Amino acid sequence: MQFPNIRPLAVAATMLAGLAAPALAASPASVLVVHGIPGRDVAAGLDPQLPVDVQVNGAVCLLKNFTFGQIAGPFDLPAGSYSIAISLANPVSPCSNAAVISANVTLTAGEFGAVVAQLSTTGAPTAGVYPIDVSPIAAGSQRFVVVHAADAPTVQVHGGSLGKNPEAFTFPLAEGAEAEKTVPSRAKFQATIAAGGATFGPVDVVGGGQGLFAIFAVGKAGSGSVTLLGKSIPSVF
Repeated sequence: MQFPNIRPLAVAATMLAGLAAPALAASPASVLVVHGIPGRDVAAGLDPQLPVDVQVNGAVCLLKNFTFGQIAGPFDLPAGSYSIAISLANPVSPCSNAAVISANVTLTAGEFGAVVAQLSTTGAPTAGVYPIDVSPIAAGSQRFVVVHAADAPTVQVHGGSLGKNPEAFTFPLAEGAEAEKTVPSRAKFQATIAAGGATFGPVDVVGGGQGLFAIFAVGKAGSGSVTLLGKSIPSVF
């Protein structure tokens, strides 16, 4: 089975951890891979988790059974050009199914970003690439980077800490946009999402501590699958 109305996954460069590549750059690229496509929003007969396999340069089966909601990385990758093929997962012979998404991608040294497999404004599987600010963070602070990668005209991500001296923030985001905010660290944060006239959540997004936390709004407002995916990114101080 193939996805209907697939557009090329033109930015799926992140699925390359451990791959032999062109000559190692002095400053590699660092990337996350986010699976933000619920299978039920692509076709009724697909697994809601939409497991996929990812093959690199026609030889390396890098990610196997990569499912909705998972975030892989960050990966430090040599700068260079790569070919990517994504197929529906084959548990017996991974990466052997026909590719439903393919791309040729060039990575630039020194960048940090996220590639999100997501739904387009027409509900078709596609992908977006989003830069992540990894500049130094002050001691006792927490930076949130929020990305709108959902099939919804706009979202509002409302976040706040629990317990004493709460910290709160709101991100109103157009589709494809991102924003960031640095707040004092707290033990626990939660977030809710308002999209398409409905509210989804709350979702626990971080366990506190100094550093960076990336939040991705994914899914489809029209079907009620919108959710938040979160990833703590280490070594950002």
